[in-house]
Amino acid sequence: MTGANDENSGPALLLLSRSPHWTASVRREAAALHVERLLIVSDARDAVALLCCGERFSHLLMHPPAADGLLADLIGLTAGEAESGIAIVLLGEDGAAARRLPGGGRATLVPQAGKGWLGPALARASASPPAAEEVPLHDLLAALAAGRLQTRYQPSVRLADGVPLAIEALARLEHPVLGTLAPDRFVPQVEAAGFASRLAELVARRAFAEWGGDALARLQLRLAVNMPLDVLMEPGATERLETWREEAGIEPGRIIIELTETHPIHHPELLLPVLQQLRAAGYRLAMDDVGPDMRDYQDLIGLPFTAMKLDKAVVQDSAASPAAWQFLQRAVAMARTAGMMVVAEGIEDPAGWARMAALGVDAGQGFLIARPLTAAAACIWHASWPRRPVA
Repeated sequence: MTGANDENSGPALLLLSRSPHWTASVRREAAALHVERLLIVSDARDAVALLCCGERFSHLLMHPPAADGLLADLIGLTAGEAESGIAIVLLGEDGAAARRLPGGGRATLVPQAGKGWLGPALARASASPPAAEEVPLHDLLAALAAGRLQTRYQPSVRLADGVPLAIEALARLEHPVLGTLAPDRFVPQVEAAGFASRLAELVARRAFAEWGGDALARLQLRLAVNMPLDVLMEPGATERLETWREEAGIEPGRIIIELTETHPIHHPELLLPVLQQLRAAGYRLAMDDVGPDMRDYQDLIGLPFTAMKLDKAVVQDSAASPAAWQFLQRAVAMARTAGMMVVAEGIEDPAGWARMAALGVDAGQGFLIARPLTAAAACIWHASWPRRPVA
């Protein structure tokens, strides 16, 4: 592994290549452009580990033959993840096939290395995408029916010592024209149209299948899946969840059900028997997205939840907002009284880590720890994560 990665402004480039031709060309072009942050790796696992967290790159330059079976994962971490902030440039003729992978349509292709190619390629890759327009519901439902749902996994770690605790399954949808859609591009529409239960089933069953059939189970983490409260209260919901879990061969104690609030719960006492049934079966239960806009979180405190997850927005606002900080103090105190573990979402810098640790939060989740990862990338992240507090 060679190169430099400091805090200077300008493009920060990660090159994955075993081609002397492309490596030499990138070096020459980067020197001509006075690029000061260029890191070159020849092992795809090193590239995945660097992209997962910690290092900050503006572009991944990749010669696809060096990907060694991780091509889809590398694209998923960059062009296939809307919030990654990392543009991707595919080098060589092999890149044309890579662009047909989920998310690959957003990649910039450079088939040949002519003089002066790097600057225009970086500019094209970094160009702002057109404003996101609402995707028609029939397109979303067709993509779901065609099996285009994908999962990403975002880890959480203990703030005291950095030990990994769990991974949360997150939904993505592959649109045949628009590429990989983030949850805000499809989840609200699908749920509002009455398909919340179907969407929750697809995400849970895919996550369970990947857990049971991949190396994820060997990581000895817990798997968190999201479930809207109103979906969980549907007749037979708990029984269906048990069926999916048993089919995948996962112990209930390994699963955290993160209960999201699609609609306000006006009668939380009606939720109690369902939660008691899940707890009796061995599941852990987390109250998700707790923030000032969650009107009834105090009414839910008395229910048998095992964890409270603090919403990303209020965690980040607490750096400058006394009101946000006071809300977090109250919420953490209430969770402590109820015997709940507290997890903070949205930790994206060391200051956020330190702030939540000082507040008494148990665990954190966010880009500082890891981006949303494919199953293979999650295993690589787990092997490379330092397991210590971030300075």
